[in-house]
Amino acid sequence: METNNSNFPPGTGIDAYFQAITQTQQRVYQSQRPTLLKLAEKMADIILNRGRIYLFGTGHSHMLAEEGYARAGGLQSVVPIFYTALMLHESIPMEAKIERTPGLANDLLDRAGIRPGELLFIYSNSGVNHLPVEMALEAKNRKITTATIGSQSFAKVAPLSTLNRRLADICDYALDNGGIPGDGLIPIPGQEWKAGPSSTVIGAMLWNSLVVETCMRLQAAVGDAPIGVSFNMPGRERVKNRDNDSTFNLAPKHF
Repeated sequence: METNNSNFPPGTGIDAYFQAITQTQQRVYQSQRPTLLKLAEKMADIILNRGRIYLFGTGHSHMLAEEGYARAGGLQSVVPIFYTALMLHESIPMEAKIERTPGLANDLLDRAGIRPGELLFIYSNSGVNHLPVEMALEAKNRKITTATIGSQSFAKVAPLSTLNRRLADICDYALDNGGIPGDGLIPIPGQEWKAGPSSTVIGAMLWNSLVVETCMRLQAAVGDAPIGVSFNMPGRERVKNRDNDSTFNLAPKHF
């Protein structure tokens, strides 16, 4: 079957997506920079006080929680909250059902061991599904600082759960990933739905900008910021002793 068409010259989709992502990145950078600065300051303060940063997401958003953990170039004081049933590789329908099931947040937070005064990131593009919202509400009850990254324009039109709340209205810090409802950016002529999601790309950019700013603040404060180093990097053995350093409360190597 011929896939080339005069209406779609080769490269049209590639060009459209790169242009749309670049524009979204610039818009998000300009609009979210003040919140990023405040949040990085909070992250640095928590880590300097031997606290940890926890990350949680369901469905595709769990990839952003994984991005922050044990990452070369990342922060070693980051702990993900994983639950395989909330990922997609076992059953998509089951994950969607569990994400909308009440009463799971308490157990997840208990199992993670997060303490009052530490920071919980909750990733959710729509910002309305039951479990992410329940996690934010329960964390607030436990005096845990909360932050969320998602599409605030999507949250305005997505149906609310029975909790009748949006993450951006609950969390102490709310970062807008600049995405549009449905996540796809690029209209495909003759097709009802748009292609080319932005939430993962922009979510990772926002997170890693926080990582860099936080590392710079930690380095200025005490030196030797807890940056993850790839096992494949020559000279990595020089950072092995950090595991026994009491300056920071580093994330566990396994769960």
